[in-house]
Formats: sequence, C-alpha cells, structure tokens
Amino acid sequence: MIYTTGSNGFLGTHLLKALGPITPDGDTFNVVAIPHKVISTCQLQPFESMFFLSTYGNMSTHTDHEAIMTANILDLIHILNEAVPYRFKSFVYISTSSVKLRTQTTYSRAKRAAEEILLSYMERFNKPICIIRPFSITGVGDNPAHLIPTLIRSCMTGELVNFAPYATHDYIDVEDVVAGIMNLSGHSARGIYELGTGTLTSNQQVLEVVEKVTGKKANINRVNSLRPYDNDNWVSTNFRSRGFGWQPKKTLEQSVVEQVEAYE
Repeated sequence: MIYTTGSNGFLGTHLLKALGPITPDGDTFNVVAIPHKVISTCQLQPFESMFFLSTYGNMSTHTDHEAIMTANILDLIHILNEAVPYRFKSFVYISTSSVKLRTQTTYSRAKRAAEEILLSYMERFNKPICIIRPFSITGVGDNPAHLIPTLIRSCMTGELVNFAPYATHDYIDVEDVVAGIMNLSGHSARGIYELGTGTLTSNQQVLEVVEKVTGKKANINRVNSLRPYDNDNWVSTNFRSRGFGWQPKKTLEQSVVEQVEAYE
C-alpha cells in the first residue's frame, strides 16, 4: 500500500499519475490518498511508501498562521507517530527551497521546524525518511497566480501584470520533480535532498522566453519588488539526488511551450 497526502495539488496530481495505473473510476490502484481534513485523525495500516505533500502557506494569500502550523507541523507529527510502528520502504516529505532564503516567512520557518522533526524521527527510530526541497516548480497545471502562467495570460490576452525583472529562481518542470521524488523513494533515500536544475533564471529571462514562445509581447508594469523574500541567488546547490541517477531533463523553454499549448 502507498499513502499520499496533498494529492489534489499541482505536484500531487502529477505524482498520483506516476503512481498509477488509474482505474476507470479515476482511482489509483494500491494508493490511498488521505484527504487534508482527516490527516490529523487518520489511522494508518501497514504500508510500503508514504508521500507527504500536504501543505499550507506557500502563497501570499495564505495568512492564517495557525493553519500554517497545523498543516506543516501538527498533521505531520500525527502521521509520523502512526507510521513509526511499521516497517516501510520510504517516507517522503516535500519541504521547500525557501528554507534556505535569507528572509524567512512563517511558512518557511514551519517547514524548517518540520525538517528537524523528521530528522529526529529518522535518527531515533532508524527510518528511511527523505526530505525533498523542490525549487520553483512549473509546468502544465501550474497555479494561475504564479509568474509563468501570469505572463502567458498577459501575452495571450493583454492582461496587465506587475513585473519585477531582477528576482531570480531555479525553475524545474513538475515532471522532472516527480521523477526525482520517485527515484529517491525507490532508493529508500534518507536525509535532505534538493530538486533543482542549478540554473539561475531572472524574471526578465522568463519574460523573454514566454514572449519568444507565444510570439507576443506581455503587458507589464515594471516594479522594483513584489515580495520581501525575493532575491538574486535562489538556486539549488545540493546535488545529492543526482547520485541516484536522477537528472532534470526539460529546459525552461520546453516547459513553457507545453504550458502555452495547454493554455491554447
């Protein structure tokens, strides 16, 4: 049996497909997707793998601090206590690359706390617990409020967008992230791993790629900054995951092409 949480999210829906095959009713054989509202009370049965993707606080509109702590720490502790009695192959927790930023938020601090809790369970109970810090995930199905979908709409419809050209990210396609998650889980990896390309891309460069792919100009209003934690060096520097044979395959342009095709 395989358990997942957060399977309705952007990353979760792609991971669920990879865990298939899918039944005619839309379910996945041998996979139990735990609804967010019952994580804190659910009782686990013996399982092979757990993928903990459930989260809250990664959007600027997520301002409920209690909900941030519940989703990222309290729910996790309940699941860990349920899991400890069993002998499982892997327990994968999706953290965030923002734990590395100079400017921290309530969300990133909660994720950092969750990482420490996971490491303590890994060490105390000798469990195969894998913490994954994905960088800026993009791809088909990305949140419409994120930069690339917003720029695509701006190019295609003329939507006016506030745009900070100098902030940087390490963009990685969601399918590459799923491949990394599956690879690390399959190897029963332990500890902290980053999933990123190692390539620093500015918002200005993203804009140029989107305009190239669409063949149209975005309608932008240039501003100095949109978020207090944006910076010019948000990039993966931990390549431990590549020791298991994983490599990101899609370029940013390939990912944007697929998103534009899906939009059209």
